[in-house]
Amino acid sequence: MIFLAVFMGFIAENIRERISDKEKEKEYIHSFIQNLQDDTSRLNTIIAENKKKIIGLDSLVSLSFKNIDLPENRRSLYRLTGQFATYYSLFTGSDATMQQLKNSGGLRLIRKNHVADSIAKYDIEMDEVKEGEKYYNKAMDDCFQSIIQVLDFSVYYDTTYFKNGSYTNKMPPLLIYEKQKIKFFFNEVINEKFTTRNYIYHLKARLSFALRMIAFLKKEYNFE
Repeated sequence: MIFLAVFMGFIAENIRERISDKEKEKEYIHSFIQNLQDDTSRLNTIIAENKKKIIGLDSLVSLSFKNIDLPENRRSLYRLTGQFATYYSLFTGSDATMQQLKNSGGLRLIRKNHVADSIAKYDIEMDEVKEGEKYYNKAMDDCFQSIIQVLDFSVYYDTTYFKNGSYTNKMPPLLIYEKQKIKFFFNEVINEKFTTRNYIYHLKARLSFALRMIAFLKKEYNFE
Protein backbone atom coordinates (compact mmCIF):
# COMPACT_ATOMS: atom_id res chain seq x y z
CA MET A 1 0.00 0.00 0.00
CA ILE A 2 2.83 2.39 0.82
CA PHE A 3 4.49 1.58 -2.51
CA LEU A 4 1.19 2.18 -4.33
CA ALA A 5 0.69 5.51 -2.59
CA VAL A 6 4.22 6.62 -3.45
CA PHE A 7 3.78 5.43 -7.03
CA MET A 8 0.47 7.23 -7.43
CA GLY A 9 2.00 10.37 -5.92
CA PHE A 10 4.84 10.13 -8.42
CA ILE A 11 2.37 9.84 -11.30
CA ALA A 12 0.34 12.78 -10.02
CA GLU A 13 3.47 14.91 -9.70
CA ASN A 14 4.57 13.89 -13.18
CA ILE A 15 1.19 14.88 -14.59
CA ARG A 16 1.37 18.24 -12.81
CA GLU A 17 4.83 18.86 -14.24
CA ARG A 18 3.65 18.00 -17.74
CA ILE A 19 0.69 20.36 -17.41
CA SER A 20 2.98 23.08 -16.06
CA ASP A 21 5.52 22.53 -18.86
CA LYS A 22 2.77 22.63 -21.45
CA GLU A 23 1.48 25.92 -20.06
CA LYS A 24 5.01 27.35 -20.03
CA GLU A 25 5.50 26.19 -23.60
CA LYS A 26 2.40 28.04 -24.75
CA GLU A 27 3.50 31.13 -22.80
CA TYR A 28 6.89 31.06 -24.52
CA ILE A 29 5.32 30.64 -27.95
CA HIS A 30 2.80 33.40 -27.32
CA SER A 31 5.60 35.72 -26.22
CA PHE A 32 7.73 34.69 -29.20
CA ILE A 33 4.87 35.50 -31.58
CA GLN A 34 4.62 38.96 -30.02
CA ASN A 35 8.36 39.43 -30.60
CA LEU A 36 7.90 38.34 -34.22
CA GLN A 37 5.08 40.82 -34.70
CA ASP A 38 7.29 43.57 -33.27
CA ASP A 39 10.02 42.47 -35.67
CA THR A 40 7.74 42.62 -38.71
CA SER A 41 6.59 46.12 -37.79
CA ARG A 42 10.18 47.26 -37.31
CA LEU A 43 11.34 45.55 -40.51
CA ASN A 44 8.67 47.33 -42.55
CA THR A 45 9.78 50.67 -41.10
CA ILE A 46 13.51 50.04 -41.72
CA ILE A 47 12.88 48.82 -45.27
CA ALA A 48 10.81 51.93 -46.06
CA GLU A 49 13.47 54.25 -44.62
CA ASN A 50 16.24 52.60 -46.61
CA LYS A 51 14.18 52.79 -49.79
CA LYS A 52 13.92 56.55 -49.27
CA LYS A 53 17.66 56.63 -48.73
CA ILE A 54 18.25 54.93 -52.10
CA ILE A 55 16.02 57.48 -53.87
CA GLY A 56 18.03 60.26 -52.25
CA LEU A 57 21.35 58.66 -53.21
CA ASP A 58 20.09 58.34 -56.79
CA SER A 59 19.48 62.08 -56.85
CA LEU A 60 22.96 62.66 -55.43
CA VAL A 61 24.59 60.39 -58.03
CA SER A 62 22.76 62.25 -60.80
CA LEU A 63 24.86 65.30 -59.92
CA SER A 64 27.94 63.45 -61.16
CA PHE A 65 26.63 64.10 -64.69
CA LYS A 66 26.04 67.79 -64.06
CA ASN A 67 28.25 70.82 -63.68
CA ILE A 68 28.77 71.12 -59.93
CA ASP A 69 30.40 74.52 -60.46
CA LEU A 70 26.90 75.91 -60.92
CA PRO A 71 25.56 77.33 -57.62
CA GLU A 72 22.28 75.38 -57.66
CA ASN A 73 24.11 72.09 -58.28
CA ARG A 74 26.71 72.81 -55.64
CA ARG A 75 24.02 73.52 -53.06
CA SER A 76 22.22 70.32 -54.07
CA LEU A 77 25.49 68.44 -53.61
CA TYR A 78 25.75 69.64 -50.03
CA ARG A 79 22.08 69.17 -49.27
CA LEU A 80 21.74 65.65 -50.68
CA THR A 81 25.04 64.49 -49.19
CA GLY A 82 24.07 65.75 -45.75
CA GLN A 83 20.60 64.26 -45.96
CA PHE A 84 21.27 60.84 -47.46
CA ALA A 85 24.96 59.88 -47.66
CA THR A 86 26.03 57.94 -44.52
CA TYR A 87 22.41 58.05 -43.28
CA TYR A 88 21.69 54.73 -41.61
CA SER A 89 18.59 52.89 -40.49
CA LEU A 90 19.45 49.55 -38.92
CA PHE A 91 17.19 46.75 -37.76
CA THR A 92 17.31 45.59 -34.16
CA GLY A 93 15.21 42.51 -33.46
CA SER A 94 13.02 41.83 -30.44
CA ASP A 95 14.92 38.84 -29.09
CA ALA A 96 13.86 38.83 -25.43
CA THR A 97 11.98 35.53 -25.71
CA MET A 98 14.70 33.96 -27.85
CA GLN A 99 17.28 34.79 -25.19
CA GLN A 100 15.07 33.28 -22.51
CA LEU A 101 14.61 30.12 -24.54
CA LYS A 102 18.37 29.77 -25.03
CA ASN A 103 19.64 30.88 -21.62
CA SER A 104 17.06 29.33 -19.31
CA GLY A 105 16.75 26.00 -21.13
CA GLY A 106 13.29 26.89 -22.33
CA LEU A 107 13.87 25.18 -25.69
CA ARG A 108 13.50 21.82 -23.97
CA LEU A 109 9.87 22.72 -23.29
CA ILE A 110 9.14 22.96 -27.02
CA ARG A 111 7.83 19.43 -27.51
CA LYS A 112 7.22 19.72 -31.25
CA ASN A 113 10.52 19.18 -33.00
CA HIS A 114 9.48 21.03 -36.16
CA VAL A 115 8.57 24.06 -34.04
CA ALA A 116 11.90 24.00 -32.20
CA ASP A 117 13.69 23.68 -35.55
CA SER A 118 11.80 26.65 -36.96
CA ILE A 119 12.67 28.80 -33.94
CA ALA A 120 16.33 27.87 -34.30
CA LYS A 121 16.10 28.68 -38.02
CA TYR A 122 14.70 32.12 -37.26
CA ASP A 123 17.64 32.79 -34.97
CA ILE A 124 19.98 31.93 -37.85
CA GLU A 125 17.97 34.18 -40.18
CA MET A 126 18.53 37.10 -37.81
CA ASP A 127 22.26 36.40 -37.87
CA GLU A 128 22.10 36.84 -41.66
CA VAL A 129 20.79 40.37 -41.14
CA LYS A 130 23.73 41.13 -38.85
CA GLU A 131 26.10 39.92 -41.55
CA GLY A 132 24.46 42.28 -44.04
CA GLU A 133 24.93 45.13 -41.55
CA LYS A 134 28.72 44.72 -41.67
CA TYR A 135 28.84 45.66 -45.36
CA TYR A 136 26.21 48.35 -44.85
CA ASN A 137 28.24 49.99 -42.08
CA LYS A 138 31.54 49.69 -43.95
CA ALA A 139 30.07 51.32 -47.06
CA MET A 140 28.90 54.28 -44.96
CA ASP A 141 32.28 54.60 -43.25
CA ASP A 142 34.07 54.55 -46.60
CA CYS A 143 31.68 57.12 -48.02
CA PHE A 144 32.16 59.40 -45.02
CA GLN A 145 35.94 59.31 -45.43
CA SER A 146 35.46 60.42 -49.03
CA ILE A 147 32.97 63.15 -48.12
CA ILE A 148 35.27 64.86 -45.63
CA GLN A 149 37.89 65.17 -48.37
CA VAL A 150 35.50 66.96 -50.73
CA LEU A 151 33.00 69.01 -48.73
CA ASP A 152 33.70 71.72 -46.19
CA PHE A 153 31.37 71.25 -43.23
CA SER A 154 32.40 74.56 -41.71
CA VAL A 155 29.90 76.22 -44.07
CA TYR A 156 27.16 75.24 -41.64
CA TYR A 157 28.74 77.60 -39.11
CA ASP A 158 29.19 80.42 -41.60
CA THR A 159 26.03 82.50 -42.02
CA THR A 160 27.18 83.70 -45.42
CA TYR A 161 26.69 80.12 -46.65
CA PHE A 162 24.04 78.72 -44.29
CA LYS A 163 21.54 80.74 -42.28
CA ASN A 164 18.31 79.93 -40.42
CA GLY A 165 18.45 76.32 -41.55
CA SER A 166 18.81 77.10 -45.25
CA TYR A 167 21.58 77.71 -47.75
CA THR A 168 22.14 81.30 -48.85
CA ASN A 169 22.82 82.32 -52.45
CA LYS A 170 26.55 82.07 -51.82
CA MET A 171 27.93 78.92 -53.45
CA PRO A 172 29.41 76.42 -50.93
CA PRO A 173 33.08 75.60 -51.57
CA LEU A 174 34.81 72.34 -52.39
CA LEU A 175 37.94 71.34 -50.51
CA ILE A 176 39.45 69.95 -53.70
CA TYR A 177 38.85 70.41 -57.40
CA GLU A 178 40.57 67.26 -58.65
CA LYS A 179 38.27 65.39 -61.00
CA GLN A 180 39.58 62.01 -59.86
CA LYS A 181 38.89 62.78 -56.20
CA ILE A 182 35.37 63.96 -56.98
CA LYS A 183 34.80 60.92 -59.15
CA PHE A 184 35.99 58.70 -56.30
CA PHE A 185 33.52 60.48 -54.00
CA PHE A 186 30.63 59.63 -56.32
CA ASN A 187 31.86 56.04 -56.62
CA GLU A 188 31.66 55.71 -52.85
CA VAL A 189 28.12 57.09 -52.93
CA ILE A 190 27.20 54.52 -55.58
CA ASN A 191 28.75 51.76 -53.48
CA GLU A 192 26.70 52.88 -50.48
CA LYS A 193 23.59 52.79 -52.64
CA PHE A 194 24.26 49.22 -53.83
CA THR A 195 25.10 48.08 -50.30
CA THR A 196 21.89 49.62 -48.99
CA ARG A 197 19.95 47.81 -51.70
CA ASN A 198 21.59 44.54 -50.65
CA TYR A 199 20.68 45.24 -47.03
CA ILE A 200 17.05 45.78 -48.03
CA TYR A 201 17.15 42.41 -49.81
CA HIS A 202 18.24 40.74 -46.56
CA LEU A 203 15.56 42.57 -44.57
CA LYS A 204 12.81 41.56 -46.98
CA ALA A 205 13.85 37.91 -46.78
CA ARG A 206 13.70 38.02 -42.97
CA LEU A 207 10.35 39.82 -43.08
CA SER A 208 8.88 37.09 -45.27
CA PHE A 209 10.26 34.41 -42.94
CA ALA A 210 8.87 36.17 -39.84
CA LEU A 211 5.39 36.43 -41.36
CA ARG A 212 5.43 32.73 -42.21
CA MET A 213 6.59 31.92 -38.69
CA ILE A 214 3.74 33.87 -37.12
CA ALA A 215 1.14 32.07 -39.23
CA PHE A 216 2.80 28.70 -38.59
CA LEU A 217 2.99 29.09 -34.80
CA LYS A 218 -0.56 30.41 -34.50
CA LYS A 219 -1.81 27.37 -36.37
CA GLU A 220 0.31 24.90 -34.37
CA TYR A 221 -0.83 26.26 -31.01
CA ASN A 222 -4.35 27.30 -31.96
CA PHE A 223 -3.81 30.97 -31.25
CA GLU A 224 -6.34 33.35 -32.75
